[in-house]
Amino acid sequence: MTNPLTIPHNIGRTIVEDGAMLCCKVLGTNRFVQFCRDRGITGADRGITIDRARLIRLERLGLFAPIFRVRTPQEPTDPFYIPPREDNNWFTKGWAEDTTTVPSSHEVPDPMDRDCEGYYSMFQIDHLHLVLSAFTLHVQLDSYLERPASKPINWQEQGDQRMQIAEKFAIALRDGQHPRAVALLCQHISNRYFPHTQTNMRTMKIRHEFFNDAWISGGLYNWDWHREAQCWDPKRIETLYSLTPEKLSQAYKGLAMSQASCDPIERWYALTQFVSVDMRKKLRGAALRSETIRNGAQMLRFLYKDLYGDNLPHPNEVSRTIFMHLPELDVRKDTRLHLEFVANRFHVNPQPLLCLFVEGQTEEFAVTRIFEKYYGLHPGKHGIEIICLGGVDNATGNDKDHFGGIIRLIDYLHHHQTLSFLILDNENRAKNFEKKLLKAKSIHNNKRFVIQEKSIKILENSFEFDNFSCDEIAIALIKLAQSHATFSGDDIANIKEDRNPGSALKKLYKRKANYELNKIKLAEILVDMIGTSKSVQKIEDRPIIKILNQVENLVVRNPLPIRQEDKETNQISGLFGKVKLK
Repeated sequence: MTNPLTIPHNIGRTIVEDGAMLCCKVLGTNRFVQFCRDRGITGADRGITIDRARLIRLERLGLFAPIFRVRTPQEPTDPFYIPPREDNNWFTKGWAEDTTTVPSSHEVPDPMDRDCEGYYSMFQIDHLHLVLSAFTLHVQLDSYLERPASKPINWQEQGDQRMQIAEKFAIALRDGQHPRAVALLCQHISNRYFPHTQTNMRTMKIRHEFFNDAWISGGLYNWDWHREAQCWDPKRIETLYSLTPEKLSQAYKGLAMSQASCDPIERWYALTQFVSVDMRKKLRGAALRSETIRNGAQMLRFLYKDLYGDNLPHPNEVSRTIFMHLPELDVRKDTRLHLEFVANRFHVNPQPLLCLFVEGQTEEFAVTRIFEKYYGLHPGKHGIEIICLGGVDNATGNDKDHFGGIIRLIDYLHHHQTLSFLILDNENRAKNFEKKLLKAKSIHNNKRFVIQEKSIKILENSFEFDNFSCDEIAIALIKLAQSHATFSGDDIANIKEDRNPGSALKKLYKRKANYELNKIKLAEILVDMIGTSKSVQKIEDRPIIKILNQVENLVVRNPLPIRQEDKETNQISGLFGKVKLK
């Protein structure tokens, strides 16, 4: 290691006296053990165990130590308050001891001694895992079963070999200051930077920790993180730890690679960074450990930015070569857009791939039922949102601007990568609307029109008369009237020639059945007739099926983009609107 960090003199005491544990409290020995177990340091799957006795044994060996230790005073006194008060500093009174010196020179207690307590930082977990991995033996006993019977196992020799290896590890790790110094540095800067790591990329959680036990009590009721941030002097930390850009960068990259290597869902981080902090805290094992280590790495990255003005690579982009950023770095400045592209990449964006505009509630119901009955899925599973216009007149607006509103809506949807498809009855202003819509130019992209021609379908008459024969409609009306009224194909053929056949159908039904026509119930009966043995027309020959097949074809051609460059290419592909000729 060319630029290792070193441990400043009495830095454990400095951390305490600075009160650098208001956002990330220190943990007593038993709480630290539980903290490690929650993060997979202990587990049968890895064979690595940790408890109070082992922590103290590692301390006695000079391999791992708490930040400081306190002893029960010989006289009645208040708990050690952190940050220390002038008359209550246990370091001055000799009841607290800095334990960060390397090589170790402090007195290490017996594991059964309950008159003292060591306090650890959550950021020491990476160093501890390194130490435990080096001194935990994994043996595959089945490998010994394959030995020849004539060749006995020399357990003494194998044990001696492993002890020699352990002693070499101990020598290498005992005097190594870098991993200890990195953990101490993270704890020292936690009041300033830790809240920045507690984010879903949109909001930040600022939490003030209060803690107490038989020896210490900590927290400040009037502490304000914003005031802390304004008064923060990163240069003091730089001087205290003798930092240089090379040292800090190396410390950061080490933590970044460590969190990536232990994280079982590391490849999902692009998405999980947008998940709420509270939900991420419900992770377990190595995934939760990587969260803690990544928090430390992120804090070092923020410190580097404050000190030297440059952004180091993202923690999850340190250990690999990035050939193409997904999405682009400039896009990430807009968190909402960043999340949109990431959601597209993981196929969890609920944004519709296509909005299908239909005339009214009857068509909305019929199309939904056709999807469920004959395509086997709800249109939402196809990525289709059905929008009921409530009639052409309602959709085309007022007398001053018949079409402006819906044209702008379609243009907006297309700009945001959602296709539009319109199915309209041939009545009132439908034809004029189609002409104006096809001539409309996009205000979001000067290289295309608002829509392509094949995305507008105007029925010859209406949903019922275009898709069903007069005899089928008559049978459906009889069924709807529960045989209390009779209708013939000739009745339907006569009103089909009416200027407004939909209105005429309602009048016919009311006259014969003596109550209002329920068009949605009629649509249900008609749709259920499609494909039955009584139907003389093939399913695929029905106009509505042909239209919905076109809709399906458009949906599969519209994968949501994962980069801004892809989005811009899609806009001029002709899919969202006819491309303008130069």
